[in-house]
Amino acid sequence: MIFALAITGPTASGKTALSIGLARELGCEIISCDSMQIYRGMDIGTAKATAEEQSLAPHHLIDILDPRESYSAESYRADALRVAAEITGRGRLPLFVGGTGLYIDTVGRCGADSPESDPVYREELMRSACDEEGRRALWERLNEVDPETAEKVHYNNVKRVIRALEIFDKTGRRKSELDRESRERASDISVGLITLDFHNRETLYARVDARVDAMLGEGLLSEVESLLRGGFLTGATASAAIGYKELAEYLEGRCTLDAAVEEIKLASRRYAKRQLTWFRHEPEAYRIFVDDEEGKIKDGKTLLAEARAAAAYLIEKHSERLKSNEGSRT
Repeated sequence: MIFALAITGPTASGKTALSIGLARELGCEIISCDSMQIYRGMDIGTAKATAEEQSLAPHHLIDILDPRESYSAESYRADALRVAAEITGRGRLPLFVGGTGLYIDTVGRCGADSPESDPVYREELMRSACDEEGRRALWERLNEVDPETAEKVHYNNVKRVIRALEIFDKTGRRKSELDRESRERASDISVGLITLDFHNRETLYARVDARVDAMLGEGLLSEVESLLRGGFLTGATASAAIGYKELAEYLEGRCTLDAAVEEIKLASRRYAKRQLTWFRHEPEAYRIFVDDEEGKIKDGKTLLAEARAAAAYLIEKHSERLKSNEGSRT
């Protein structure tokens, strides 16, 4: 079985710097676990590790697709398992890094028993989600039949809402049930999860706002303009990315720049809140707080020491499980 570590947490929590430090100490290779960093040209708005940062530790599953292409969680699982096996074969430790909870959750599961996608069904529901009222109505229906999944999915994430409804309508079973059963079966990989958290949510929100301002200072508007001009923001996934869709609205004359920036900050804070909720539901995660109980951010050395201790604990825990499994077979 492959063993990997993972560093997850909300946007603006410092995952990139921490993961590079841990990778250099433990001999890890980093596998991006971010649904937007897979796209070429979407660098600033996705907080992609810079070329200099990527030179400090090997990175994988970054810049693998044109933004016009679609990509699913199951596609990510296949790619991630392949890369993790290659890293393990080199005698190194895979380290997943990112805030897309669905991706890391999918990696740790067995192959899904979900039904094949029905294009006609999906197109019909997509038409009903053409405005905010329709999107909310779809989510409300999902909340009625599968509240556990609905809690993890924002109503604007139409693709995931529709997929969960499709699973229920085609099988009569909730997506959350299938996910739970999949996690309980033996998988090809065991992931030791380190998740970054905050005592004070307002501290996180202040970091989110500061990051948005920094991205704009680094040229996010020019990046979005270039992608729009090249026709690259037409894919269903990339065009929904926070920061890109709001600035596209401004560039196409549908709102002011100030309004777009405020909407980016609001959407980013909401996303960070959903990420916190998602990762706090992971029962076996080793939680590290980025701030102290007064809300003061810990320094990098302290966080790296805590991550190193977490990694040692998770590696030892995995080793003990292997020994236990071997003993039960003899």
